Amino acid sequence: MAALHARAASSVLWVALSGGRDSTCLLLLAARVVQRYPDIILRAVHIHHGLQPAADAFVDTARCVCEQLNVPLHVERVSLEGCGGLEADARRARYGAFEALLAPGDTLWMAHHQEDQAETLLYRLMRGSGVRGLAGMPARRALGKGWLERPLLDASRHEIDACLAGEAIVWCDDPTNDEDIQDRNYLRHQIMTPLAKRWPAAAEQMARSATYLREADELLQVLAEMDLAALGGAPHRLPRAPLCHLSRPRQRLVIDTALKRLGLVSPPRNRLDTLLDQLARAGVDRQMQVVWPGAQARLWRETLFLLADSELHSSDQVWSIEWKGKTPVETPLGTISDRLQPLAGHEDVLILAPRAGGEKLRLNGQHRPLKKLLQEHGIPPWQRGRIVVAWHGNSLAGVLGPLPLAADGWTLERGDAHADSGCVDQ
Repeated sequence: MAALHARAASSVLWVALSGGRDSTCLLLLAARVVQRYPDIILRAVHIHHGLQPAADAFVDTARCVCEQLNVPLHVERVSLEGCGGLEADARRARYGAFEALLAPGDTLWMAHHQEDQAETLLYRLMRGSGVRGLAGMPARRALGKGWLERPLLDASRHEIDACLAGEAIVWCDDPTNDEDIQDRNYLRHQIMTPLAKRWPAAAEQMARSATYLREADELLQVLAEMDLAALGGAPHRLPRAPLCHLSRPRQRLVIDTALKRLGLVSPPRNRLDTLLDQLARAGVDRQMQVVWPGAQARLWRETLFLLADSELHSSDQVWSIEWKGKTPVETPLGTISDRLQPLAGHEDVLILAPRAGGEKLRLNGQHRPLKKLLQEHGIPPWQRGRIVVAWHGNSLAGVLGPLPLAADGWTLERGDAHADSGCVDQ
């Protein structure tokens, strides 16, 4: 329990309280620890899933515990989307509620312990997870605007029982914990229990293995960041030839890391291998496209582009919006956060519209076709439909989006929200 006493002060320390033994133990310890840290505000949060008749009784138990320990309780009711399995839906709703709750600097404590870590390793092993998945649950990670910590991750169930022994504090058991319908309950009763009979330290050893795997994953991430830097450091565009010179495992690793940097979901293993197979066979002039939910990869001019689906949506509508060139403005192609102003300094009304074709921009005294400029600057074909042009009367004052350019007599400042990809903000 030493990690509890090493807790640094934060705005608010939340404890996820189900009303069960483990979370009650954690709240009890947290209530004792915060007495040493007057700057910490301790609160408990209970997630009401409403999945079983006993759900309201769990809330009552949580309230009783908090009254005993003089800790404010926040009850959050969630509804399940029903787009996955019951366990996955409940977990998604739970963590979504936690994320929305945390303010900057806040920390959420969860009561996962050594046996939970061992069960996680087994569960992910059955799903065919890689090193990162088998590394189990991290002791600390970012969650929304705050942090999630698991101070009991090195504690055994026996230690938690010993902590509660002799304490006049209420807690309850979830009746579904004795059922084997849910995957984790099956692992707990049908796998972990027999393992512990044969090897009493099974959970401890498996949790230790998860720690070693987490260290290995951290080293792999260092390697991936080095490879990504060597490939130019831009996660959304990777040069094909240098990427193909890496071994297949390093190719997978650097693409996975690039996608995570972009906030995109990695493709399934077979889809990723399809991508790499096509990449290896692609000729200089060949274009390639591999799609998976939420994202895709495209090859153009010997560069692999990793894209969110939203980056590919262009507007077929005819639209125009008045804009004074300063404040952000919403368009059908996203938010324009740039500043486009005349060098003369006076304010003029501009008209924003999608690119229609045939436009010319005056640069260095010459009227240059926008189509030629897009080609010269290497703007990929799928990004050209996201170009927004700014008209001042009958003259083009500037181009916004993937190719930001200001015409003679105008100055363009990029908005802070623009990513390296240069796309209109989503």
